[in-house]
Amino acid sequence: MSNLSNLPNLKKIVLKERPIDNPKVEGFDIIEEISRAPNDGEILVQMQALEIGAWIRTTLNEEAFHGSTPIGGTIPALGIGKVLISKSDTFKEGDIVNGPIFAQTHTTMPAEMFAKVENPEIDPFTQIAVLGVTTGLTAYFGIYEVGQVKKDDVVLVSGAAGGVGALVCQLAKIKGAKVIGVAGGKEKCEVLVNEIGADAAIDYKKDNLDEKIKEFASEGIDIFFDNVGGEILDAALDNIRDRARVVICGAISQYSHHDSVNGPSLYLRLAEKYSRMEGFTVMHFEDRYQEASKELLSLYEQGKLKIPYHIEDGIENFPLALQKLFTGGNTGKLMVKA
Repeated sequence: MSNLSNLPNLKKIVLKERPIDNPKVEGFDIIEEISRAPNDGEILVQMQALEIGAWIRTTLNEEAFHGSTPIGGTIPALGIGKVLISKSDTFKEGDIVNGPIFAQTHTTMPAEMFAKVENPEIDPFTQIAVLGVTTGLTAYFGIYEVGQVKKDDVVLVSGAAGGVGALVCQLAKIKGAKVIGVAGGKEKCEVLVNEIGADAAIDYKKDNLDEKIKEFASEGIDIFFDNVGGEILDAALDNIRDRARVVICGAISQYSHHDSVNGPSLYLRLAEKYSRMEGFTVMHFEDRYQEASKELLSLYEQGKLKIPYHIEDGIENFPLALQKLFTGGNTGKLMVKA
């Protein structure tokens, strides 16, 4: 599609008002316009699938680690797409690429912002769920490099039914660890045990966290992989054993009130148990993405990684998908397809 006189129409999701708490559908607008023709060094990409990550919520604040979205600005999102027009030597038309597509059906950006998908025969949903930067790669480096999981470790994972959590559970099991997942609701807990392979699951909406942790890990936990923060983090800290590793990957329970974060009150357990708590972002391992992607793909092809995901159809449902992420309306990796 190299004819610049026939540029496609695009739909995009823009921020109408900053959310006070969790994002809601009415806080966004849908805008339609004609795609911009790429300049030299740029490409026009047609979106195939977008990942819905908790980090997006932080960009809706006036100040944000990942950059703030202005009112009227397009919501950031990572995804997979097809190159329609290329004005760059890096990509040719028809290439499948991943990168910051944003919440829109088409995007025109510098080619250097994207990477070519090396296995285009793999569907875009598996690409995002298994090999995505904020999913597979985050889980891989978080549990293997930061958590340093090993055989017979007892691993507790919060947000275990989400995209990262489900992979962390399985990667830890592959190393021979005992895995306990924390999720919200009976259905998610059943998925964790029956499909993901966790040894036990705790329903934080119904169960007493402390009692259940003690039931499933009577001698304490070696690794807590945290995607949630808040009260769950404190419950985990109260049950660590000597030389435990607490991995701070995310804190979805705190993203809607960044200026008044509920931090851990039981952090002194770290000193008492000669343990450590360490946060990370996957970008710190960028030079090892290729190595990790190769191993993740191999595990997936061997059937050792099962990836549940929830897909919303159409860019119009991007706001709904984001809302669901913060209300527990999904099991597995949440995505939007074109």
